Amino acid sequence: MTEVVPGGPGRRTLREEMLRPRSLGLLLLALVLAATFAALGQWQLGRAVQSGTVIVRPTETMQQLSAVATPQAQQTDASVGQLVTTTGSWVPQDFRVVGDRLNRGEKGWWVVGHALVDDPARASLAVGLGWTRDEAAARQAAARLAADPPAAGVLSGRYIDSDPAEPSTPGSPTALSAVSTARLVNLWSQPSVPVYEGVLTLRSAPAGLTTIYSPRPEEQVELNLLNVFYAVEWALFAVAAFYVWYRLVRDRWELDGAPAEDDDREPARAEAGRGPAGRA
Repeated sequence: MTEVVPGGPGRRTLREEMLRPRSLGLLLLALVLAATFAALGQWQLGRAVQSGTVIVRPTETMQQLSAVATPQAQQTDASVGQLVTTTGSWVPQDFRVVGDRLNRGEKGWWVVGHALVDDPARASLAVGLGWTRDEAAARQAAARLAADPPAAGVLSGRYIDSDPAEPSTPGSPTALSAVSTARLVNLWSQPSVPVYEGVLTLRSAPAGLTTIYSPRPEEQVELNLLNVFYAVEWALFAVAAFYVWYRLVRDRWELDGAPAEDDDREPARAEAGRGPAGRA
């Protein structure tokens, strides 16, 4: 809709004002400024990416568990996702089945065991032995491992984060849907302190189970936030260039359409000059 301010019949519309040579010249200047600001913003964003720090951790180099993690201590970024090895023995009564576990996008069940490691001596470690899509197969594997646990020896795999502790539910107190070290400690028949907070997923699952998919952690990139902030600033300046052009054109249009002050006062002067005698 064409915007018109009450006035004389020859009043220009705002659109016509925008198409005047003076307004088009100002628009060309705004376009040049906006293009310059956009180029500067792109340059700042490119600098932010180029100067970003890629955090590369040697997660695929096997390390001793005790070298990257400490029992009874919170996990660190250096330990999460690291391939580790240790030695220890199994507690036969503590093989558990955990549901709602995804393996390459497919939901199923984990069999989780309790190992007493040798470094530090008899520290507890939760171990994910393997996965299966069938609950009955998972329970059979857990029962088989409890009756005939693997021999003490080397435990190798990826050290991952423990799940948060589960809230209380009205179901069975031993039913698990999260591999939470805090919850497992309360279910183990031989709770032993100290306890590693994380969970080890074995690189090779026992017979009847599928190896748990534990991919390499993604590399993290830390951007230079100052450059990102400058890039946003230049983008705002580009938008502001068009806004300033619009306000200049509109202000000029409104000023040209405003009646002159003397014209407004002239009818009042003529009326006052007639006086009483000039009335009909």
